[in-house]
Amino acid sequence: MAHTQLDTIRQATRDYLVSIKGTTPAPADVEEGILALTKNYFDLYNAAAEKGARWRIPTKLMPVQIAEIIESLYQVALIELVDKGGSELRTQSAVLGIYQESGEYEGLYDCTEATFEKLAGRYCYGMSAKDRIEMIKHLRLIAPHVKLCRKPNLIAVNNGIFDYNTKVLMPFTPDFVFITKSRVDYNPNARNVVIHNPVDNTDWDVENWVCSLSDDPEIVNTLWEVMGAIIRPNVRWNKSAWFYAESGNNGKGTFCELMRNLCGEGTYVSLPLADMSKDFLLEPLINASAIIVDENDVGTYIDKAANLKAIITNDVIQINRKFKTPITYQFHGFMVQCLNELPRVKDKSDSFFRRQLFIPFTKCFTGAERRYIKDDYLSRKEVLEYVLYKVLNMNYYELSVPEACKDALQEYKEFNDPVRQFMAEIMPQLQWDFVPFTFLRDLYTAWYKKNVGDKDCSKSMKTLVKDILNILPEYPDWKCDDKDKSIRPGNKMDKPEWMIDEYKLEDWYSQTYKGNDRDKKCRPSLKAYYRGIHRV
Repeated sequence: MAHTQLDTIRQATRDYLVSIKGTTPAPADVEEGILALTKNYFDLYNAAAEKGARWRIPTKLMPVQIAEIIESLYQVALIELVDKGGSELRTQSAVLGIYQESGEYEGLYDCTEATFEKLAGRYCYGMSAKDRIEMIKHLRLIAPHVKLCRKPNLIAVNNGIFDYNTKVLMPFTPDFVFITKSRVDYNPNARNVVIHNPVDNTDWDVENWVCSLSDDPEIVNTLWEVMGAIIRPNVRWNKSAWFYAESGNNGKGTFCELMRNLCGEGTYVSLPLADMSKDFLLEPLINASAIIVDENDVGTYIDKAANLKAIITNDVIQINRKFKTPITYQFHGFMVQCLNELPRVKDKSDSFFRRQLFIPFTKCFTGAERRYIKDDYLSRKEVLEYVLYKVLNMNYYELSVPEACKDALQEYKEFNDPVRQFMAEIMPQLQWDFVPFTFLRDLYTAWYKKNVGDKDCSKSMKTLVKDILNILPEYPDWKCDDKDKSIRPGNKMDKPEWMIDEYKLEDWYSQTYKGNDRDKKCRPSLKAYYRGIHRV
């Protein structure tokens, strides 16, 4: 027999839970049963205790008891949200989840606090906020640890778990831990339906509609792949899709609506680029497997890209939560951002650019709008089931990158980086086979004033050389063996360099010829040694 009141309460609680194992009594019956057994144990103690030492009989369940009841009677787990780090980090970032056998969240672990609070209230009417916090705290201590299902081939859809490799739909099981799913049923018999509108006498189907978004078949294929990526969060795509069009009525917003419908309410979040580095705005990612944003502010400047890059590549980030302990988190999912203007970004590294898949939307549907496509057709069950069927029966684990997308990314790189734009323009024009860094600095300064603005280019020689050498591998005909080594140019600078005259680089004009012959003017008097780049 237990020796203290708490020992006795614990013993009564656990004895009762063992006695009902395998059954599911109503919460009121559980509450009544535990309190009755506790009273019996207390009565035994009180019968032998002195008058002043007798225990008062409990009339309601304690938070710790309710935690043990929930852990015993329900499929509860502490779900780790990060794949990396030690056990302490994984525990600190974990969230409580309760497996749902039916209903809206069937097959998922529901991680919303309201679910646990509502459940606890069924065992203790009028439970205080303080007691709810205490109950959750104890439940975190006793719940078994589980890991989210990260198998790339397994996809949670509305009516089961789809194996992408075998193309088989399996029943839900708590052994595969998911907290999000597509809210569309997988239907192996789904077909591309044609919808007739008697009002305007038009026929519509989703296959032809997606084709109408671009005249480039490669882009159309990539759009289908993006739709598949949206519902396959366990694949490390290492890219995000950036839909770009400066004009309106191009279809990208309607396409985003289709993707949102494919995911289902509660599965996606809208997190604009400008909010990626702001406190408290990342918390919705915890219960999402997709980011879909069909509107970013014009003039967006991405000052800090660390979170953005980490989100794209499933790396660890810290999420600050209002009035809660910050957690370490890994977002597993896909992101789509829509742009009406190219955003400026401080980070010009290749590690940033290679995470972007720019998809140009060049069509214009002004005057041909059909609002019912977005408002009606794209939310119809048979349309969504066909889209889900199609993307799950494609076979790819990487996103295709059409030539038009490569060109768009290159345009974006140059837009964000004057040095890259400078090199794209001048490298094909260079006449010399060896080009000194000092010449490139003077040429860049003149080019910048002409093309960007009549202001200082604000780049030191050291920074400019570093930027040029970072981009130089994109020009395989050029290289720099050692940026700090001075070498003799030999006859590699014998030709006239026409850009000396084009940009009026007076310090590079010939010091011995004062006439108007461009050929002679653009042959400067050279030093014996220079540091620079040379043609291969």
